[in-house]
Amino acid sequence: MVKEAVPQLTLVIKSKAGGFSEIVNQEDNNLIQTLSMLCSFYTVDDLCSFLYSDKFQLIDHELYELVFEMGLYSDHEITLDIIPRGKNMTLGDSKNTICDTHQSLKQVISDWLVDVTN
Repeated sequence: MVKEAVPQLTLVIKSKAGGFSEIVNQEDNNLIQTLSMLCSFYTVDDLCSFLYSDKFQLIDHELYELVFEMGLYSDHEITLDIIPRGKNMTLGDSKNTICDTHQSLKQVISDWLVDVTN
């Protein structure tokens, strides 16, 4: 019997701009609607690739004031906030780390995973 892979991380919109009811364009609306539901990622690299994808980067994160909650798939109580502002991703860790590349974000999230799973 083949064992199915289990996702490692989840991502969902935790909050957005208060009182903001109109999404400026349809593509933003579609992606924001999708991200309002719990999304899962099999690896840290998958998540980071998504966060630095052209489609995600095109959203006006400052306008919508999006804050995301990333969590462990295996334990939704263990979470970390991610605040995207263009290429900069501010993490709600003890240092409010700011990552500006896929690789730096991948390293910080990987280190966080080691910390919270040990």
